[in-house]
Amino acid sequence: MGIMGLFTTLRHQLYNYPTIFVSYVLGITGPVLLLTVYPMRREMGYKAPVDAPRSFPIPQGARTSPTGYDD
Repeated sequence: MGIMGLFTTLRHQLYNYPTIFVSYVLGITGPVLLLTVYPMRREMGYKAPVDAPRSFPIPQGARTSPTGYDD
């Protein structure tokens, strides 16, 4: 079974079982993208952004309570 036999089999699967064929294609593209996109991004100089702060900084010093708004 050469290349032409492979194409014939793929064409047969596409015509007779399109959902299974598309599922295989989508399943194969995930690992392929994983192995190609990240090295390409690194090669182009992409750097991960700085993480966003998870909380507000606590102020140093004494805290004054507001006046004039009591019931």
